[in-house]
Amino acid sequence: MPLIPETMNEKRIEIIEKVRELYDKYGIRSVTMDDVVHEMGISKKTLYQYFSDKTELVSAVMDSAYEKRKNSMISALEGNENAVEEMLTYYGLQMKMIKDHKPTVIYDLRKYYPEIYAKVTDRKRNHIYESVLLNLKRGKKESLYRDDINEEIIARMNLMRVEAIMSSGIFTHEEIMAPAFFKEIFTYHMYGIVNDKGRKILEQNLDKFI
Repeated sequence: MPLIPETMNEKRIEIIEKVRELYDKYGIRSVTMDDVVHEMGISKKTLYQYFSDKTELVSAVMDSAYEKRKNSMISALEGNENAVEEMLTYYGLQMKMIKDHKPTVIYDLRKYYPEIYAKVTDRKRNHIYESVLLNLKRGKKESLYRDDINEEIIARMNLMRVEAIMSSGIFTHEEIMAPAFFKEIFTYHMYGIVNDKGRKILEQNLDKFI
């Protein structure tokens, strides 16, 4: 496979970043390849040099968004002293993810690009599940979480809760982003898994994280 010249790679990234902004603002369906050409100030020939069609472009934008979120999460979780503090940080990142959620983008993906939507959904689910699972195992190893918890069930329940929050319509967007909501959903989860030692660390750090 031939190497892509650095200048071409940089231009490709520039296009992806701009298109991601357009998708977030207008939705995927509304943004045509002509719109991209106009916004970027490039020719159609140049655009199709990097992406053969809109489907390939949509896929590239979704891949880039996922990698950015994953790397941001990995970076944020590094250096936490224990599993409780790590989970505090993780929940903050989850709330940010919910805040940045773009319903129009997800709707367009699901309806017009079902294969890409399935890929995005599976990848997101796996990452959330694995992150929580590793934290639960770490907490048990550090003797901060209950010895009798079933890590796999709790990790899946957490995933189910995250998805339900964004799709159920039971809470408004404003309610979800309120500090009181964050505190309740987080403590509901944490008090169910910490032991006495973990509870002390949780209560010492809860206010500063929220």
